Amino acid sequence: MARRRWLLWAAAVALLAGCSSEVNNPYEGALPQGESLSEMRQQAGEALARYDQAVANAGGSATVSVTPPAWNSPPGISIESATGARADTRLAVTFTGTRGPATEPCGADYHAEAVESANAVVVIVIAQPLATNEVCPLVGYPRAANLNLAQPLGQRVVLEARQGQPVPLTAD
Repeated sequence: MARRRWLLWAAAVALLAGCSSEVNNPYEGALPQGESLSEMRQQAGEALARYDQAVANAGGSATVSVTPPAWNSPPGISIESATGARADTRLAVTFTGTRGPATEPCGADYHAEAVESANAVVVIVIAQPLATNEVCPLVGYPRAANLNLAQPLGQRVVLEARQGQPVPLTAD
């Protein structure tokens, strides 16, 4: 129930932010004003550092427990799942976003990028909305984005960017 409320809240934030006319960088449309793609990359780097520390603390144990940061309304869109082959560099992710593409009212195009370490991959999803002043419904829709990794996924886990938590991985 809490996850469902959180997903609805995240979709509402993404939709409201995506309908703003104040877009400087086309890949920063879903970010609240004053936050940037570089801040999202920094946040992803911090999530990787927390995960890498949790792996070191686990000392080879199969169970790795990551403590998310204190909730301070982190920017970005959380992914819900990932699909890819462990031997491949391609990854597809799913998340909640707008109904249609940026060519439609209240729509957005999405781009995903990875921040990688030896233990994990953090996926950042960036929205490129239709930049107009419009009132959009607070409804989220299933969306997907594809990205390429610098190295094959291997045994690394895929983390969402907002809290740095692992997401389910489905094999191609």
